Amino acid sequence: MAPLLRQCCCCFSFKTGGIVLGTLGLIRAVIGIGLDAYLIVWIDKVGAQLKEILKKLYVRNLSDVEVTRLRLKIILGIFIVISVVELCASVLLIIGARKSRKEYILPYLVANGLGIIVTIISYMITGVQHGFWEAAISNIIVYLILAGYLWLCVLSLYQWIKDDQAVYTTND
Repeated sequence: MAPLLRQCCCCFSFKTGGIVLGTLGLIRAVIGIGLDAYLIVWIDKVGAQLKEILKKLYVRNLSDVEVTRLRLKIILGIFIVISVVELCASVLLIIGARKSRKEYILPYLVANGLGIIVTIISYMITGVQHGFWEAAISNIIVYLILAGYLWLCVLSLYQWIKDDQAVYTTND
């Protein structure tokens, strides 16, 4: 099957596009891990200070503060895991693009595809919860166009490598 696109981002070869997208994903993942880890530490500091302030105000139900802190830590922990998966998938994409190894590109396609689906669902949930359907739909359309196109660029790289490897195996 021939690649869906002729070039990545209108002017790059598939290899260059894969390396650039992998590098951008790698940078985003490292920043995400650092920021989320910092926020977990920050929540502890702010939470302890808030607890002391509430004690001085004679607030007796301090368990709400603890539950909120725990929820935030769990959410940030999930974000760290997602960022680690993105980091690994991005590194594999870079290696796969540089060495023309399609099996290294597949984890990025799967992880990014799932990320696109989850993001669209979160836009829909936010639109329902807050009654901003018009904004949610416009966000979904713009996101789907951009993220979908970049995902198709990586899929085209995968198909290009697969076709290239098929040519070499049939000639042997």
